[in-house]
Amino acid sequence: MKNNPFLTSFGNASDEAYINRYSEEDIIIDDFNRELSSSQVYMLAGVRGIGKTALTTYITENIAKDSKEWKVVNLSSQSNLLKTLAANLQADPILGKVFIEKKLDFSLLGIGVSIEGGTKISDEEVMIRQMLKVMKGIRKKLLVTVDEVSNTENIRKFTSSFQLYTRERLPIYLIMTGLYKDIKSLQTHKNMTFLKRAPRINLGPLDLNMIAKRYASIFDISFEDAAKMAKITKGYSYAYSLLGNIYWEKRDALSLDDMIIQLKDILEDRVYSQVWDELTGVEKEFIKAMNNCMEDNNQKAKVGDMVNILQKAPAQVNEYKGRLVETGIIDGSERGYIKYSLPFFGETVDRLTIIEM
Repeated sequence: MKNNPFLTSFGNASDEAYINRYSEEDIIIDDFNRELSSSQVYMLAGVRGIGKTALTTYITENIAKDSKEWKVVNLSSQSNLLKTLAANLQADPILGKVFIEKKLDFSLLGIGVSIEGGTKISDEEVMIRQMLKVMKGIRKKLLVTVDEVSNTENIRKFTSSFQLYTRERLPIYLIMTGLYKDIKSLQTHKNMTFLKRAPRINLGPLDLNMIAKRYASIFDISFEDAAKMAKITKGYSYAYSLLGNIYWEKRDALSLDDMIIQLKDILEDRVYSQVWDELTGVEKEFIKAMNNCMEDNNQKAKVGDMVNILQKAPAQVNEYKGRLVETGIIDGSERGYIKYSLPFFGETVDRLTIIEM
C-alpha cells in the first residue's frame, strides 16, 4: 500500500506533497552558489506552521544536489552552536581526515584526539576559523541552518562569530528561521547591527492553485473538488498538510465537513493555542475586537469599526494591525479591511476567550 505523503510533524514534507516556493528557493540557492554572494545569511520569519523549516530542508537538500562543494550542518538553537558545529565538521569522514593532515588539534575542547606536533586550539571561535580556512583551501563551502532562533546570548555569540568569518571571506553561509517577533528582536539588538542588513524573508501562504493541483493529483479528484479543499486551508502550510493527511486516512469514512471538524481541533490543539498565548494583551484585545467586527459571513472586519470598539486613535489601531500582519496572523491586503491569514483562527479565539473569562 502506498504511504501517506502528507506528513504532519513540523518541518517534514514528502517530495510528493511538498509545494515549492520558487521565488524564495531561487533567491537563496542562486545567491549562495554565486562566486561572490550578495549575502551569506538569510533569515526566514513567519507564524508557526507556515513552512519555514520545510523550505530550509528543501534548500539544504537541493543546493548541493549536483555538487560536492557543499557541507551542510543543521544545528539546534539550544546547543553550544560553535562547539556543536565543530564536532559535526570533525566527524565528517573527509573533512576530519583533512583536519588531521593539517595537524589541527581540538582535543583541549573535547573534540577529536590529541595530535603529536599539532596546533592545540582552546578557543571555539578560533577552532571554527581554522576549520573554515582549511575548507576554503579545498574549495568546500559550509551551509549552517539554525531553526527557531530567538534573541539569546547563545545565538548572539554565534552570529557575532559568523560576522567575523564573513568579513575574512571564509566560506560559511547561514539560514536562520524563527517567529517574526524573535527574528526582529535579534536583528534590532544593539550588538547585532550587521543583522539589520541581512535579508529577512517573511513567509506568507502557499499558492492556492498549487495546493489544488497537488490535491487533485495525489487524490485523483476533480480540480473543482481540490480547489474547494485548497480554499479551506487559506494557503496555510500546516493546514494543507493536515487536511491532506485527514483526507488520505478518512476519505472513505468521513464527509468533508467532518474532516473540517477534525482539522479545527488539531489546529487549535497543536498550533493556535500556543499562538494565542504568545500574543501580548494589546494584541489579544485587537483580535477580540476583530471578531466582534466580522462581516461577510465572518470573512473580514472593517478597520473603521474597530477604531470605534477599541476607542483608540486610528494611528494606534493601524500600529496594532501592522504588528499582527507582520506576525502572519492577519491579512491587511484589502484596503480598509482585515481578515485572518490562518483558517478558523477566529473560532479558536472565541473559545479561548470564554475559557479565560
